Amino acid sequence: MTNIDRNAVVQFLEERGTARIKLHHRSLLDHLAGTEQLLRSWGCSDDVAIAGLCHAVYGTDGLVAPLVELADRPKLSALIGEAAESAVHLYGCCDRKFVYPQLGNGADVTWRDRFTGREWVVGAAELATFTLLTWANALEAAGAGTDGDWSAVSYLFLLTADLVGPQPKQAATEILGVDFAA
Repeated sequence: MTNIDRNAVVQFLEERGTARIKLHHRSLLDHLAGTEQLLRSWGCSDDVAIAGLCHAVYGTDGLVAPLVELADRPKLSALIGEAAESAVHLYGCCDRKFVYPQLGNGADVTWRDRFTGREWVVGAAELATFTLLTWANALEAAGAGTDGDWSAVSYLFLLTADLVGPQPKQAATEILGVDFAA
């Protein structure tokens, strides 16, 4: 990633109401910024960190409504870079009920786009980035005191622990109380 203006990205998010949208007990913008900071603390690339800042803009499967229409992907790509936008899109389009059961078995993962229904085998690098975004999203929420049953997240983390490095595993162990390093 080169020459991404983080302030412009935050302004873009604010213009879409993220500072006013409540997610649990705080703003969506606070959650997005916290996700980005967690990814940075793990030593992730700028592309992955900026994807973390924007990870919910296309909405998520069953949780957050879209802030940006899919037709505006080129605008987001121009703002945050093609690699970061691609990661944000992959995160937002994931049909979790279809994809999650395939994780952790060592086989190729067939992705299903929840917007279009299109299916394809996702690449290893894309899957690793998706996994980092997923871990950071959940750990940021759990670490901020969001109430909930985190057992399903812990199970997902156990299935995908081989796709992340030691820093996310350590954070997950500290926040969720499950040893993911084993």
